[in-house]
Amino acid sequence: MQSSAFAGKEDKGMKAKLFGVQGIHFTNNNGEDVNGTNIFCAFQDENVEGLRTEKFFLKDGITLPKDTKLNDTIDITFNMKGKVEAISKAN
Repeated sequence: MQSSAFAGKEDKGMKAKLFGVQGIHFTNNNGEDVNGTNIFCAFQDENVEGLRTEKFFLKDGITLPKDTKLNDTIDITFNMKGKVEAISKAN
């Protein structure tokens, strides 16, 4: 879902408000360990009255800036496949 919803946003920062953080650790059906973080955000979307909310997966190695806290505004950058590539604190 994320790859189709956010394809075309590559190399562009999307501002979002951070509302939740969830650490993820599980073993998939192939026996591989999956580690990362789900973040829950709200952001403007021209097709939504109010704010759109979405869950984004941050793979191991992509982290929130250390001083980021809930309700902060962040910039999310996506790669060409629509996956989160980087997160920074918005100015």
